Amino acid sequence: MGKKLNLIVYIRDKERFYLSTGEKKISSVFENHQDISSFFEENHVTHVTVIFGRPAIFIRKIEFPFSSLKMISQVILEETSPLFPVSTEELELFWYPVLKEKTKTIVSILGIEKSKIEKWQKLSATHKFKLNICFEPFILSNYVSKITTERNFILVFIDHNYFARYIVKNKMVVESNSSYIEPDTIENVLADVVNNNDERLPVFCITDSKFSARTDQYTLLIPPVSESVSSVLFSIFESKKNLYKPSHRVFSVSRSELAVNPFVLLAVICYLIIAGLMFRPLLIARQIQEKVNDTDKKMEQIFREAFPDVKKIVNPVIQARERLRNIGDVQKVVPKISVISIMKEISDIVPANFPFKVSQMSLRGSDLFLTCSTDTLENVELLTQKFTRSSIFQNVKVGSIVPESGQITFNLLMKVKYEKN
Repeated sequence: MGKKLNLIVYIRDKERFYLSTGEKKISSVFENHQDISSFFEENHVTHVTVIFGRPAIFIRKIEFPFSSLKMISQVILEETSPLFPVSTEELELFWYPVLKEKTKTIVSILGIEKSKIEKWQKLSATHKFKLNICFEPFILSNYVSKITTERNFILVFIDHNYFARYIVKNKMVVESNSSYIEPDTIENVLADVVNNNDERLPVFCITDSKFSARTDQYTLLIPPVSESVSSVLFSIFESKKNLYKPSHRVFSVSRSELAVNPFVLLAVICYLIIAGLMFRPLLIARQIQEKVNDTDKKMEQIFREAFPDVKKIVNPVIQARERLRNIGDVQKVVPKISVISIMKEISDIVPANFPFKVSQMSLRGSDLFLTCSTDTLENVELLTQKFTRSSIFQNVKVGSIVPESGQITFNLLMKVKYEKN
């Protein structure tokens, strides 16, 4: 089996791997699952570090009107569900606060598809190696933080045709985007990042020695790169150690689970059977009465919501029947959202000949999700302000922003106000 080996796997568009055995270094790409299994059969790997690149991570930000992290942990799963393009049941979620004040907390939440993590967990169980899961944003931020004393900066990572931008404040990644771009446009995209640096944060660019651009507007960080290394990220580990863990605490989103002792469960079942036989008539009577009372309360509650002008309720069924005889009354109490009115409002918001396109619209209840594109970051800000001033949109937030092929693709999340006929 050979020496004990440590393996680093970088998942981005492909699964790149890096293996160092003394003076010998192996770096390539896993083409398929059989390729991976064969690798573990031929090598005695004891530790595997899987690093998820920015394109493999869903990153969202959400604001809570309180500062308690305990309260956030209890509601974050439900509150962030509408923000992701897939069900949160399919994601492994992690979060950390990026801004904390007395009356509000802004949280960054990261989502990884469970299937991608479970794949490596199964390999770990089969081939008996220790598995460690890491994230590209934290590793790059740690790398720069070990080189500079700056706590706030912009980090640009260029790896072949891959371009990622991170804004780091207080050594925490607070904003990010990434894209694959044409090699001859890399310098232009980097120049856009520098020119749109309104806060005048120092800019650090991590890339390889083939990058020829030089300027005093940013600092180039070029780790020594071996010809055999398939990614610049692997070269970072040759020059700096202990980059895996973030400098701040990252929480995982827990889902409610119930662990039951089988002996306790058996005792409870026996007790319920005996109690049921002894008190069955009384239990049935109480259950029926409780259902009747509960039904009465629900009927009264529904009636009050439908007809708030009625002060005295005697028999909600009869009173509702009288009220609903006229179909016009029904329409007055049924709130609805008109998709056509939403489309018209968007058309009214965006000026004529303005470079703006909506490629996807998703409406879930009152939650509206738009995938849009325009040509500049300034237009993204301008459009956000126009949506905020709309009469039917509220709580307008910008999701991920991705520059690609001369366009800026971004997400808009907002609430749609209910209308009543």
